[in-house]
Amino acid sequence: MGPRGAPGLQATWRMVLALCAVWLGALPALAGPLVVDVLDIGQGDAILVRADGRAVLVDAGPGRAIVDQLERLGVRRLDLAVASHAHADHIGGMQAVIEAVDTRFYMDNGQPHTTATYRDLMRAVDDRRVTYVAADPGREITLGDDVVLTVLAPPARPFTDTRSDHNSNSVVLWLRHGTVDILLTGDAEEPTEAWLVAQGVPDVEVLKVPHHGSDHSSTTPFLTAIKPEIAVISCGRGNKYDHPGPDALARLEAAGATVYRTDTMGQVRLVSDGAAVQVTTGSIDRFGASLPAAASPPATAPVPTPSSTPSPTGGEEAP
Repeated sequence: MGPRGAPGLQATWRMVLALCAVWLGALPALAGPLVVDVLDIGQGDAILVRADGRAVLVDAGPGRAIVDQLERLGVRRLDLAVASHAHADHIGGMQAVIEAVDTRFYMDNGQPHTTATYRDLMRAVDDRRVTYVAADPGREITLGDDVVLTVLAPPARPFTDTRSDHNSNSVVLWLRHGTVDILLTGDAEEPTEAWLVAQGVPDVEVLKVPHHGSDHSSTTPFLTAIKPEIAVISCGRGNKYDHPGPDALARLEAAGATVYRTDTMGQVRLVSDGAAVQVTTGSIDRFGASLPAAASPPATAPVPTPSSTPSPTGGEEAP
């Protein structure tokens, strides 16, 4: 699927994307599938994206368990690590990842938090000399042959005075592979969703459901706009927030999405061939370190000009 909304908005997106491209490597001659693993990390988010020999981690769950999972999946290097926002259930394991796994670039929304979790993460980014890249709306990252990751949110002027400003300013990523579109939403809530709809959000095959299926997200106008066929909820068994919420589940069902949940199904693997998506669920042992039809490692990439790292200042999420 592709972008929707008014033609003027679509033209604006295309112009911004053209100006904000970041290359993670030269395109390989042989392209494999796009593999997206929504990891069974407990009450949090950790999403591993792999294509054409490159790996991107979006969030790192609440603790160090992510390091073991990456090792068991055969990940020895990350081209990019993304923190959607600074709550501990998304960045709690990111410091350990940065310290244990060779990581080239780190991206977040530029909004500091006051906890030691956040301060220690930013110190690790600095100590390991990981290049900081700002999550500017429209920034485009080429992962491989016909695989592109685009930052859609937060807006250049951050949301304020919302129910949770950290959630509302989550980094939202649009992952495209051929005609397959996947939306990774962090803990985006109603203000983010409304803004995305107004900008001309793409319709998608797969939605990583915002905020672990909270009733404060997955609004009807948003789901009507993006038309997800598959919805993946990352949440912990018996979590104290009662995620996913009954209202959000009802809205996803009404939208016609097939729902997959890490708390009841384990790891959720999405494999795209650029035209369709295959979904597999189970324990991490089912998947192991092998990937379907993996391509050879790509050539070394040119390094984009780094942005300034924000002053180090993660935290409890809003339920």
